[in-house]
Amino acid sequence: MTENNNHTELSEGKYEVQSQLISAPVIDGNQMRGTVKNEQKEKLTYSYTIKTLEQKSVLMKLKPGDICFCDGELRKPKAPTMPNAFDYKQYLYDHHIHWQFKIENIEKCYSPDRLDPLAFIQLIRMNGLKIIELHFPHSSEGVVQALLFGERGLIDEEVEKAYQALGIVHLLAISGLHVGLLVGGIYYLMIYCGVTHERTRMVFLILLPIYMILTGGSPSVIRASIMVILYFIIKMINLKVPTTDVIGFTCLLLLFINPYYLFQVGFQLSYIVSLGLLLSTKLIGLYKGFLAKLTIVSLIAQLCSIPLLMYHFFEISLISLPLNMMFVPFYSIFVLPLSIIATVLIFLIPPLGSIFVFLLNLILSYSDIFVLNVINLPFSTFVTGRPSIIFILLYCFGMYGLLLRLEQKSNLNKMLKPASFLIILFIIQTLLPSINPFGKVMFIDVGQGDSALIQLPYNKGVYIIDTGGTISYQKKEWETSRNSYSIAESVTIPYLKSMGVTKIKGLFLTHGDLDHIGEAISLMNHLDIKELIVPKGFVRGELEKETIEKAINQKMDVKVVSSGDQLHSDDLTFYVLSPYRLTDSKNDDSLVLWVKIGGLKWLFTGDAELKSEKLILSQYPDLKADVLKVGHHGSKGSTSEELLDTLSPSYAVISAGYKNRYQHPHNEVMEKLMSRDISILRTDHHGGILYQFKGNDGTFSTHPPYIEVK
Repeated sequence: MTENNNHTELSEGKYEVQSQLISAPVIDGNQMRGTVKNEQKEKLTYSYTIKTLEQKSVLMKLKPGDICFCDGELRKPKAPTMPNAFDYKQYLYDHHIHWQFKIENIEKCYSPDRLDPLAFIQLIRMNGLKIIELHFPHSSEGVVQALLFGERGLIDEEVEKAYQALGIVHLLAISGLHVGLLVGGIYYLMIYCGVTHERTRMVFLILLPIYMILTGGSPSVIRASIMVILYFIIKMINLKVPTTDVIGFTCLLLLFINPYYLFQVGFQLSYIVSLGLLLSTKLIGLYKGFLAKLTIVSLIAQLCSIPLLMYHFFEISLISLPLNMMFVPFYSIFVLPLSIIATVLIFLIPPLGSIFVFLLNLILSYSDIFVLNVINLPFSTFVTGRPSIIFILLYCFGMYGLLLRLEQKSNLNKMLKPASFLIILFIIQTLLPSINPFGKVMFIDVGQGDSALIQLPYNKGVYIIDTGGTISYQKKEWETSRNSYSIAESVTIPYLKSMGVTKIKGLFLTHGDLDHIGEAISLMNHLDIKELIVPKGFVRGELEKETIEKAINQKMDVKVVSSGDQLHSDDLTFYVLSPYRLTDSKNDDSLVLWVKIGGLKWLFTGDAELKSEKLILSQYPDLKADVLKVGHHGSKGSTSEELLDTLSPSYAVISAGYKNRYQHPHNEVMEKLMSRDISILRTDHHGGILYQFKGNDGTFSTHPPYIEVK
């Protein structure tokens, strides 16, 4: 039934609509995005590039419930183009959204005479967020918005990533703990002021559903709020119901309302951790002191969340337990109460509220400094790769045994067995790449850029050729986004972590164009890179200079190579075919590599163009290659007839951005390849392109394994 109702009546292409804003638009620089519904109540996610500063000022006044006439283009959301990547298409589908609306024009926006209740509550939420943004410093506004309204958009990007890596990011979201503290505090205050228990409970029965909407309706908030509502109802009718039955009922109720909650990480973590703590009530009761209780509660929560964290984020924090023991009381006793008091007072008594805002900002500033220093400690996080279902089942079995022994107050020898089982399980998970007989060559989908990864069998070595990079254009101050997008942090590094890879033996940079080396420094910041290989004449600008300096500061071996050089590493030999003599062109002076991998001969050309190709052929007239990485993303200035006839490749790989502005690959190049019956693989059509091999045999595959482009 749910699947039958989750469909669309719209079709791809040009679209004009009178749309109503479901929530306040998110405006960052010259980009506006959010969710609207059309006249048929179908939801669409939209994006719009703001044209002028004056228009931005007008659009910032839009609010939930407003209606605008828009025209643009409906596009189908793309499936993830790399293995183990976040599936945005599925995420939208789970929220009953089937289209991305690329708006070209917005006009005639107005507010309706009457707002529906949901839009009215969203309006209150937007006004609350604006009050915080107006009166709180930039360093603390994001945290206060997150704690009070579940909005994390203004949290400093670096701080949020540090909290996530250290396993304490749940503190920056409204969780069941926050709901419990808030309800408990207000309940006590109302009783202290003389309100009866019955009336207090009735107030909460009315306010909690509104609170769920105000805070964005995250699964953890809904779970905690419904549990409180059920608890109050049970108290009012004098029933005795086990807490485990209550949490089970709320789970079934939420899944009945929206079965797609099951696939949300927040839902999974909220229920798994809550159920684990409830089932461990007897164990927790064995410990009397505050520190002892805090330790065992934090330990149980960590043990319950580990398999989900490994599956979704491919790493765990090794210091998460002590950090949670520090930060949970810190946020519960100081940060959350101060956030509430400061926000209320800044609205009612601004001078007094400013004092609390200053105090809160001071506390959060020192907290952020501490977290950013801790994240730089060696071995603070442990990359595990994505575990199999078998690992997760075995882990649950071992965790159950360990908690059972703790509950029974068993001696150390009895607890040693389940603990050892879990340790051995993690050791096996860590060693899996080292016993994998398969190697791979992956052309990473980095949009309009180049990046290829080579992993040898048994994880003997991992090499990356170019990093990709977003080509940016000079913007005015009002057009600049608050948070920058990093291909390395969003695509490459998560993919490597999902495979359990953190060390790179060699990073090859073919030349200094941004779309080839723009993410090099980011990779250096996150990965252990042993060697950097660049062509002769590489440094021609500030970006290249900064990249080399970063490598030297991190004590990497920096090798400068040219035509005729050979790089021997493990079972691999890279032959350098270019540059031979330097020109005025970065592209023609690209590093060109020939290597034999998995029984095939590969030619990686960077952005080498016709002049470079001619010079290579004059030096290596008998050059052959089974796989050609087509030069310069398939521009017509590369891939000559002579090169193709000499190489006689069976496969051509083109790395280009989806619907890129340069219209790569060029029709001339495509015709040359097709006329020779060369199999063409394109990242803009096929996503990530993988060649997996064992010995001298291998197979090409793509991700997703079908062409989505029409």
